[in-house]
Order: sequence, then C-alpha cells, then structure tokens
Amino acid sequence: MYVMGLPADVTVDDVASVFSRKCGVIAEEIDSGRPRIKLYTDSAGAFKGDALVVFFKPQSVDMAIVLLDDTDFGLELSGTPSGTKMRVQAADSSYKKTNYSNPSEGPAVAARQSDSTEKPPSSNINSGGGKRSEQDKAKIIKKTQKLSAKLADWDDDEPDMLLPPRNSKWEKVVILRHMFTLEELEEDPAALLEIKEDIRDECAKLGPVTNVVLYDKEEEGIVSVRFQTAEAAEACLQLMHGRAFDGRRVEAFYATGRERFKKSKKGDGEMGHDSDGE
Repeated sequence: MYVMGLPADVTVDDVASVFSRKCGVIAEEIDSGRPRIKLYTDSAGAFKGDALVVFFKPQSVDMAIVLLDDTDFGLELSGTPSGTKMRVQAADSSYKKTNYSNPSEGPAVAARQSDSTEKPPSSNINSGGGKRSEQDKAKIIKKTQKLSAKLADWDDDEPDMLLPPRNSKWEKVVILRHMFTLEELEEDPAALLEIKEDIRDECAKLGPVTNVVLYDKEEEGIVSVRFQTAEAAEACLQLMHGRAFDGRRVEAFYATGRERFKKSKKGDGEMGHDSDGE
C-alpha cells in the first residue's frame, strides 16, 4: 500500500511501529529481516513524505485504510501531533514493479514509479534466467514460516477487550475510557455536548452511529458509542484503543451489558439510553 503525508523526519522503524501495531504483520526482506517499507526521496535525497508498505496479508491493507487514512501520524506514533494528515491507499495499476539497488534488500515490490525520481536499477535478484536458486527458495520458505508465526503472535497479543463478543447484542456497542475529565465539564457546562458531538463525528467516519452516551459522573471519562453494524464497532476499537485524545490515552472495549455507569438526570446508567433522549 502507498502512504502519503508522512512527517519529514520519519524513519522506517517509525512507519513499521504504527502500521504493524494497528493493522498486522509487515512483510520482511528475505536476507536482512528488515520490514519491507520504502521511503521515497527527491533528486536531492530529501524525503518526500511518501512510503510504500508491504503487508504479509492483503487484509491488512483494508484495515490500514479504515484505521489510518486521514489521521495524524505523530498522534499515532507518540501522541504528539505532526500537523499533517496521512493519505493511505492500496496499490493499483499505476504502481509498477521496481527492484532495489542492492539484491540483498529483497525481491521486487510494487512501487509508484511515476511519483519517484529514482530510476530502476539494472541489477535484479532474479538474474540467471529468472529462476531462483535452491538457497533462495529455502530462505523464502523459512521467512514465510517465521512471518506466519509472528502473525499468530500478533493475534494472540490482542487484549480480550478487543475481541468481538460472539452472538452478543452488545457487539455494536463500544465503551471509550478517558474521553474527558470531570474538571473540564465543571468549568464549561457546554463541553458535554461538544465532546459528544466530536466523538459522534469521529466515529461516524467508521459507520452509522445510532447513539452516544456521555457518563458525566464517571471520573474515568466514560462514553459509550452504539453503531449500526458490528463491523463499524470493531473498526472503532482498532482505531480508538491506545489513541491520544486531548492529551489522554484512550481505552476502548466492547460493552458487556453489565456496566452501570453513572450520569446526571438518569442515574441508573443503563446502556443505550441518553439523558437527552437519543
């Protein structure tokens, strides 16, 4: 996939950290073990803000588009905004295969040659009639097995709260923690509605939102968001969990129906009912 709008000081490791944490395992070069990420430079050698990221599984590309397109890379990396938004898109027919200048860097990958001033080098890892040696084949098999194991580890590392509840009516409801503080609500009574609208607008990018409840008596800044579809709720968990929001680190998890959060007016804290009648 192709990424645009990255900060000028970004590194391959920075890109790998954000995209692997959010979207899945990034493919690795056969010999070096480095992530298959290419940063594009202009004729003077300055980084252009564009990068190519090669995932191990194609599904990761779709997830990256949903979760990271039009987001701030600095916020995703360290919680500090960079001031620019990324554009994340899948490679299409305009991306032509380009070989790395050093055969040890791996085989050809899809690259948008039209946007890069670099010229494809003449060296080719598949020299000698285009057939790989037995040694190369063995390396590929070994690398694939290693990435498969890493992919399993990546899935296992996901916390239970990020796992979708099976056949549950709560699979469309996401709880967000640390979305506000009681102090800011006390200082500005209008902040409650503003926060709700901000959250609704942000979550609506993932799918239709049917209800947002802000529990203004909870010190942990609890908000519940009900989506029209389970797919949108899952995307919300992936997008919001661990994300910085107004200087706070957000926690996101599925509702269980057993929560009894406190809020004004209707103090029972029943899930799915808001004090303004939504």
